[in-house]
Amino acid sequence: MSEQIYPDIQRRKNSITDSLIHLGIYKKGNKQLYELTLHELETEYQIVNPAIQDLSF
Repeated sequence: MSEQIYPDIQRRKNSITDSLIHLGIYKKGNKQLYELTLHELETEYQIVNPAIQDLSF
């Protein structure tokens, strides 16, 4: 993976994780948020906040 892509993905994961925590969500099933993939985090965020269509953090 490119040296630039990994930090961008991690930054996006952190941003979505922070948003979910702010909404009171700390886990999905038996997994902590930090264990989820970017795709899983984006999906969870869209489920709990369906009004948000644009996930550009």
